[in-house]
Amino acid sequence: MGCSWTYGVGVGYDENTMLNQKDTVLSEYTKENYNSFKGKDYPSYDNFLKNRTNKNYFQDHVLKELLEQFSSNAAGNKRYRDIAWHEPTANEYSFRGIISKSLDLENNNFSVGGSSNDLQFHRMSCIFGNPALRKKFLKSNPIVLWGITSTGRIMRNGTSIMLDPEIGIDVPPAQKKYVELYLQLGYYDHKQLLESLSHQIEMWNILFEKYNIPVLWFDTFNTHDYKIKPRNFLPGGDLLTQMLNMNKSKFSKALGKYHYSTWRADDSRINEGIRLKLLNPISMHPTKEGHKLISKILMPYITKLRGKQ
Repeated sequence: MGCSWTYGVGVGYDENTMLNQKDTVLSEYTKENYNSFKGKDYPSYDNFLKNRTNKNYFQDHVLKELLEQFSSNAAGNKRYRDIAWHEPTANEYSFRGIISKSLDLENNNFSVGGSSNDLQFHRMSCIFGNPALRKKFLKSNPIVLWGITSTGRIMRNGTSIMLDPEIGIDVPPAQKKYVELYLQLGYYDHKQLLESLSHQIEMWNILFEKYNIPVLWFDTFNTHDYKIKPRNFLPGGDLLTQMLNMNKSKFSKALGKYHYSTWRADDSRINEGIRLKLLNPISMHPTKEGHKLISKILMPYITKLRGKQ
């Protein structure tokens, strides 16, 4: 259960592949377009075309800026999206896939890219509220791994909508007026949402205990200050912070800005993750290496839960 980090969105990203494909956005720039963002350290347009498949040709900061241009380009985004949501790749290389394979467990995914917490609670409610689905779920002898995502997301009509108070909203035009009103009226209350999350987590803990279902909850990319300390919760802070600290980045779980996960580097931890190649520079999701580290963080706890089955 969880959002795009649990699903494995972007785990198929590969810097070399992005730069070496003959049809990448790097070859689609017109001379006029290239010169519109070309910096002083950039090669000439002709040299750019000649060397575009050789990432070692470019200075590091130039390469980073070219990748950022790639992410903001509509064609580039489409190509990345085709890779990012490739389900077989996500099932294999995400941390849930790595853990399942290592422990010889079946990997049943209920996470959704861009999911809100409400959507995940709704999906599990649909399982337990339907006798046939509940029976099937219980028969699978599950271990539940449940990631808490940004509070800046709401669910309407079975769909999650992303809110980002710093830049507004990331929604389709048809929903824009509704969400603008939602923000204007002050309905987004982070502290109130954390209190609600505490109650939801405890309610599901009680229900899982009734059915002898092991569960491990975790904060995905923000360490939340819950009003009621949740039980069965991963210690040590959120996955993003713990992943960085495995590389001795020394981020405190209590510091940093709130990451809304709207494909924007809104937190210094995101920039550090990109620098370490643990996050991709396009959507800021974990790379294959990032997922490997996350699996190492979670593995001891899942192994322990398996022993309780």
